[in-house]
Amino acid sequence: MPHADGSSSGNVESATDRRDRFLKATQNHAEFRRKLAELGLTTSSDEILEYARHVGECWFGLATEHLQDAKDAAQRGMSRSVYSRSYYAVYNASKAVRYLAQGWVSLKTEDHQKAVDLPGDFPDVDNWSIAVRELYEHRLRADYDNWATTAGKNTLKPDDCIARAETFVVEAARYLNRKYGTKL
Repeated sequence: MPHADGSSSGNVESATDRRDRFLKATQNHAEFRRKLAELGLTTSSDEILEYARHVGECWFGLATEHLQDAKDAAQRGMSRSVYSRSYYAVYNASKAVRYLAQGWVSLKTEDHQKAVDLPGDFPDVDNWSIAVRELYEHRLRADYDNWATTAGKNTLKPDDCIARAETFVVEAARYLNRKYGTKL
Protein backbone atom coordinates (compact mmCIF):
# COMPACT_ATOMS: atom_id res chain seq x y z
CA MET A 1 0.00 0.00 0.00
CA PRO A 2 1.44 3.42 -0.86
CA HIS A 3 2.47 5.78 1.95
CA ALA A 4 1.38 9.42 2.25
CA ASP A 5 4.46 10.51 0.29
CA GLY A 6 3.44 8.36 -2.69
CA SER A 7 6.16 5.80 -2.14
CA SER A 8 5.86 2.15 -1.30
CA SER A 9 7.70 0.24 1.40
CA GLY A 10 10.54 -0.61 -0.97
CA ASN A 11 11.59 3.00 -1.57
CA VAL A 12 10.38 5.00 1.44
CA GLU A 13 13.89 6.07 2.32
CA SER A 14 14.73 7.36 -1.14
CA ALA A 15 11.45 9.34 -1.38
CA THR A 16 12.09 10.77 2.08
CA ASP A 17 15.72 11.52 1.23
CA ARG A 18 14.65 13.33 -1.95
CA ARG A 19 12.07 15.38 -0.05
CA ASP A 20 14.63 16.26 2.64
CA ARG A 21 17.20 17.29 0.03
CA PHE A 22 14.55 19.41 -1.71
CA LEU A 23 13.51 21.13 1.52
CA LYS A 24 17.13 21.78 2.50
CA ALA A 25 18.19 23.04 -0.94
CA THR A 26 15.23 25.33 -1.51
CA GLN A 27 14.53 26.30 2.13
CA ASN A 28 11.72 28.60 0.94
CA HIS A 29 10.45 27.28 -2.37
CA ALA A 30 8.53 30.49 -3.18
CA GLU A 31 11.62 32.66 -2.70
CA PHE A 32 13.81 30.15 -4.53
CA ARG A 33 11.40 30.16 -7.51
CA ARG A 34 11.34 33.98 -7.53
CA LYS A 35 15.15 34.06 -7.75
CA LEU A 36 15.16 31.50 -10.58
CA ALA A 37 12.57 33.56 -12.47
CA GLU A 38 14.74 36.68 -12.06
CA LEU A 39 17.48 34.73 -13.80
CA GLY A 40 15.10 33.75 -16.59
CA LEU A 41 15.04 30.13 -15.48
CA THR A 42 11.26 29.76 -15.62
CA THR A 43 11.36 26.09 -16.60
CA SER A 44 13.36 25.32 -13.46
CA SER A 45 10.97 27.50 -11.47
CA ASP A 46 8.01 25.51 -12.80
CA GLU A 47 9.73 22.25 -11.85
CA ILE A 48 10.32 23.56 -8.31
CA LEU A 49 6.64 24.51 -8.03
CA GLU A 50 5.57 21.08 -9.24
CA TYR A 51 7.70 19.32 -6.65
CA ALA A 52 6.59 21.78 -3.95
CA ARG A 53 2.99 20.82 -4.80
CA HIS A 54 3.98 17.17 -4.44
CA VAL A 55 5.47 17.82 -0.98
CA GLY A 56 2.32 19.70 0.08
CA GLU A 57 0.14 16.90 -1.24
CA CYS A 58 2.15 14.39 0.80
CA TRP A 59 1.54 16.35 4.00
CA PHE A 60 -2.12 16.54 3.04
CA GLY A 61 -2.16 12.77 2.50
CA LEU A 62 -0.87 12.36 6.03
CA ALA A 63 -3.73 14.58 7.22
CA THR A 64 -6.28 12.27 5.62
CA GLU A 65 -4.58 9.23 7.17
CA HIS A 66 -4.80 10.81 10.63
CA LEU A 67 -8.45 11.70 10.05
CA GLN A 68 -9.24 8.10 9.19
CA ASP A 69 -7.30 6.95 12.26
CA ALA A 70 -9.42 9.30 14.41
CA LYS A 71 -12.62 7.84 12.97
CA ASP A 72 -11.37 4.29 13.53
CA ALA A 73 -10.40 5.14 17.11
CA ALA A 74 -13.88 6.58 17.74
CA GLN A 75 -15.47 3.33 16.64
CA ARG A 76 -13.29 1.49 19.15
CA GLY A 77 -14.10 3.96 21.96
CA MET A 78 -10.52 5.24 22.16
CA SER A 79 -11.20 8.89 22.99
CA ARG A 80 -7.57 9.82 23.73
CA SER A 81 -6.58 8.63 20.26
CA VAL A 82 -9.51 10.51 18.74
CA TYR A 83 -8.31 13.79 20.28
CA SER A 84 -4.74 13.15 19.18
CA ARG A 85 -5.42 11.98 15.62
CA SER A 86 -8.04 14.71 15.02
CA TYR A 87 -5.46 17.34 15.90
CA TYR A 88 -2.81 15.71 13.73
CA ALA A 89 -5.23 15.64 10.78
CA VAL A 90 -5.69 19.40 11.14
CA TYR A 91 -2.00 20.02 11.84
CA ASN A 92 -0.82 18.24 8.69
CA ALA A 93 -3.49 19.89 6.53
CA SER A 94 -2.37 23.23 8.00
CA LYS A 95 1.23 22.32 7.24
CA ALA A 96 0.34 21.62 3.60
CA VAL A 97 -1.50 24.95 3.34
CA ARG A 98 1.26 26.93 5.03
CA TYR A 99 3.98 25.25 3.00
CA LEU A 100 2.38 26.05 -0.33
CA ALA A 101 1.27 29.55 0.71
CA GLN A 102 4.43 30.70 2.51
CA GLY A 103 7.01 28.57 0.75
CA TRP A 104 8.32 26.90 3.89
CA VAL A 105 7.45 25.35 7.25
CA SER A 106 9.59 24.31 10.15
CA LEU A 107 10.37 20.62 10.45
CA LYS A 108 10.93 21.00 14.19
CA THR A 109 8.48 20.75 17.08
CA GLU A 110 7.92 24.52 17.26
CA ASP A 111 5.92 24.19 14.05
CA HIS A 112 2.95 23.09 16.18
CA GLN A 113 2.75 26.67 17.45
CA LYS A 114 2.57 27.87 13.83
CA ALA A 115 -0.34 25.58 12.88
CA VAL A 116 -2.73 28.47 13.61
CA ASP A 117 -0.86 30.85 11.26
CA LEU A 118 -2.99 30.21 8.20
CA PRO A 119 -2.86 32.54 5.18
CA GLY A 120 -5.10 35.59 5.46
CA ASP A 121 -7.21 34.47 2.50
CA PHE A 122 -7.94 31.04 3.99
CA PRO A 123 -11.72 30.70 4.46
CA ASP A 124 -12.89 31.83 7.92
CA VAL A 125 -9.25 32.12 8.96
CA ASP A 126 -9.84 33.71 12.38
CA ASN A 127 -12.28 31.03 13.53
CA TRP A 128 -10.09 28.25 12.16
CA SER A 129 -7.07 29.61 14.02
CA ILE A 130 -9.05 29.37 17.26
CA ALA A 131 -10.31 25.87 16.40
CA VAL A 132 -6.79 24.62 15.59
CA ARG A 133 -5.53 25.93 18.93
CA GLU A 134 -8.40 24.20 20.78
CA LEU A 135 -7.67 20.91 19.04
CA TYR A 136 -3.99 21.30 19.94
CA GLU A 137 -4.85 21.81 23.62
CA HIS A 138 -7.08 18.73 23.60
CA ARG A 139 -4.31 16.72 21.92
CA LEU A 140 -1.83 17.74 24.62
CA ARG A 141 -4.19 16.60 27.38
CA ALA A 142 -4.94 13.37 25.52
CA ASP A 143 -1.30 12.52 24.90
CA TYR A 144 0.34 13.67 28.12
CA ASP A 145 -2.03 14.36 31.03
CA ASN A 146 -3.52 12.13 33.70
CA TRP A 147 -7.14 11.76 32.69
CA ALA A 148 -8.34 11.29 36.24
CA THR A 149 -7.72 14.99 36.86
CA THR A 150 -7.75 16.63 33.41
CA ALA A 151 -10.49 15.06 31.27
CA GLY A 152 -12.92 17.60 32.72
CA LYS A 153 -10.93 20.40 31.09
CA ASN A 154 -11.93 19.20 27.63
CA THR A 155 -14.51 21.49 26.09
CA LEU A 156 -14.96 19.31 23.02
CA LYS A 157 -16.27 15.77 22.79
CA PRO A 158 -14.35 13.28 20.65
CA ASP A 159 -17.02 13.40 17.92
CA ASP A 160 -16.79 17.21 17.87
CA CYS A 161 -13.04 16.94 17.26
CA ILE A 162 -13.56 14.57 14.35
CA ALA A 163 -16.21 16.87 12.85
CA ARG A 164 -13.92 19.90 13.12
CA ALA A 165 -10.99 17.98 11.68
CA GLU A 166 -13.07 16.67 8.79
CA THR A 167 -14.43 20.14 7.97
CA PHE A 168 -10.96 21.68 8.16
CA VAL A 169 -9.45 19.02 5.90
CA VAL A 170 -12.22 19.61 3.33
CA GLU A 171 -11.73 23.40 3.49
CA ALA A 172 -7.96 23.01 3.18
CA ALA A 173 -8.35 20.75 0.13
CA ARG A 174 -10.67 23.24 -1.56
CA TYR A 175 -8.27 26.09 -0.80
CA LEU A 176 -5.21 24.23 -2.09
CA ASN A 177 -6.99 22.99 -5.22
CA ARG A 178 -8.32 26.45 -6.06
CA LYS A 179 -5.26 28.51 -5.24
CA TYR A 180 -2.34 26.17 -5.94
CA GLY A 181 -3.69 23.71 -8.46
CA THR A 182 -3.35 20.63 -6.29
CA LYS A 183 -5.52 17.62 -6.95
CA LEU A 184 -6.71 16.64 -3.50
